[in-house]
Amino acid sequence: MKTKKSLLVLLSALLVFSFNYSCATIVSKTLKLAPKENRVKVDKNVMVLTRDGIHLATDIYRPALEGKFPVVLCRLPYGKNMVGQLGKVFAERGYVFVIQDCRATFDSEGDVFIAFVNDETDGRDTVKWIANQPWFNGSMAAWGGSYFGYTQWQVADDNPYLKAFYPLITTPDMYKAIFSGGAFHYSLAKGWSMGVGKQNNASSMLTDMVFKKKEKWLPQDALFNKPLQPDLKYSFLELEKMPVDKLSVALGLAPADKPMSPYPDAMDKMISNLTYPGFAFHNATFNYFDRYQQVKAPAMMVSGWYDIFNQAQLDDFVTMKKDAPEPARSGTRLIVGPWGHASLGYKEADKSGKTMTMFRDMFDMAWFDYWVKGKQNGADKTAPVKIYVMGKNQWRDENEWPLARTKYTAYYIHSKGSAKTKAGDGVLSLEAPAGFETTDEFQFDPMKPVLTAGGNNLTIESGGLDQKEVEGRDDVLVFTSAPMSSEIEVTGPVKMTLFAASSAVDTDFTAKLCVVRPDGKSINLADGVIRARYHEGYDKPGLIRPGEVIEYEIDLWSTSYAFQPGEKIRVQVSSSNFPKYDINSNCGGEGGNTCSKKAYQTIYHDKNHPSKIMLPIIPAR
Repeated sequence: MKTKKSLLVLLSALLVFSFNYSCATIVSKTLKLAPKENRVKVDKNVMVLTRDGIHLATDIYRPALEGKFPVVLCRLPYGKNMVGQLGKVFAERGYVFVIQDCRATFDSEGDVFIAFVNDETDGRDTVKWIANQPWFNGSMAAWGGSYFGYTQWQVADDNPYLKAFYPLITTPDMYKAIFSGGAFHYSLAKGWSMGVGKQNNASSMLTDMVFKKKEKWLPQDALFNKPLQPDLKYSFLELEKMPVDKLSVALGLAPADKPMSPYPDAMDKMISNLTYPGFAFHNATFNYFDRYQQVKAPAMMVSGWYDIFNQAQLDDFVTMKKDAPEPARSGTRLIVGPWGHASLGYKEADKSGKTMTMFRDMFDMAWFDYWVKGKQNGADKTAPVKIYVMGKNQWRDENEWPLARTKYTAYYIHSKGSAKTKAGDGVLSLEAPAGFETTDEFQFDPMKPVLTAGGNNLTIESGGLDQKEVEGRDDVLVFTSAPMSSEIEVTGPVKMTLFAASSAVDTDFTAKLCVVRPDGKSINLADGVIRARYHEGYDKPGLIRPGEVIEYEIDLWSTSYAFQPGEKIRVQVSSSNFPKYDINSNCGGEGGNTCSKKAYQTIYHDKNHPSKIMLPIIPAR
């Protein structure tokens, strides 16, 4: 087991580092860049002093010439040496590339790497330091993806030097990546925290706060090809009962000499740490609500339909276009491809959507030259939005997001009460229920969760996968349309309205949109979840009354897929998707950490309870 655990940690780390390596080396070798202008001078491990006395290790790649140059800043916790090749690319073309190890990682000082917490102050201290350097000409840019896309956002607002930034597959509203509908992104947070933050013998925030247990870490089925045995020690219930530890002190939630104790009742108090959605939603470290209005620099955003930050980044784009001042408002751009998090998500993408193309499209020197150097190279003339439409495998330029010509169309679920499995009688159609329809019922056992098969994942297999095993379970309801007679394009946000009742005081409901091919294979396109206690929002948590019919809205994020003639639209409904989301014990905070109750779920789809999925249909031109 020790060997397997070590292998797992290594694989998780490699997944995190793959983005770094690829962008640093593949980009420099495959792009058609402008000719080199300069020789490069490198200053290694220059120590930048922060306001609290910590020194941050910083490498500086600059033209080997006297004079002042624009700066491109990159701050990351994965090791600055891995992006050195890209630093040379910038320096050869007249930029100073400043790359820095985040606090408590690699060569930087600091006791413990606590993700997100210090990046704004450390980043601003670094910007101030750069502003005082003799080689800085007053114009700044930033580059990076994932975590080091987040660090860009932390210095983007109220920054007089920043002219443009390049946040790839990331978001500043990190709470959206940690929670969906109140459910905790279990495999993402756990896998990432295991793969990062071990530098300098430090541990990451989520490892310390949630997963630093005496018990052995639960292996991922996707990595070891073994049946996954769920362990309720890591369920939502334990997160609620967990004592507040040193992280609460670091975040200012509790005084160091008087730490907070676990609260006795889940509904009497709200837990004051990251594992409670409301805290992440409101804490400024994890959201960017009012800060978009202070971002004057345009952003080049790149995302993927299967990326872990997909919907959050799309929301970033919409907010920038609405709230940011000029030139950020008109200058910001968005590219969305058929990708996962620095990987291929849609396996059937053509050559223009493959992973190598992704890395090429994620780097555009002309963008920097236009905004930072003032070169009139036409970079401002590109379309505001560029998307890859899966299904017909085509790139397309658009003027906005969501697309203005979208026709939001309801597809209703129907059955005669036997929609379990794909062999059941579940139907998806444009016809609303006209009267009474028999309900569908299933049992949700937390000890036997539906296992994740694809989707917007990081440390488990992502992208579009065959749903055969999922759709063969009797705790999964399946609703399928008739074959398409002509192409139907679905591009935009997808939401499901589900009328449901449960025997539990708290439970989950999940939904998944799939395409069914003529050969019968079902491939997932988008999915979502709602935790019952949060169905009215993170500000209004509350247990539900067993048996009460409640209208739930499930956010399936966004996608772009053109259903071809002969293909079918399919919707799955269930109550778990593990390990993508943590398992709801159905106990509602009662019974201690060992509590697990089966929930009996009833799904309604009649005239008074028209359960439906709302699809963003794009009319044919």
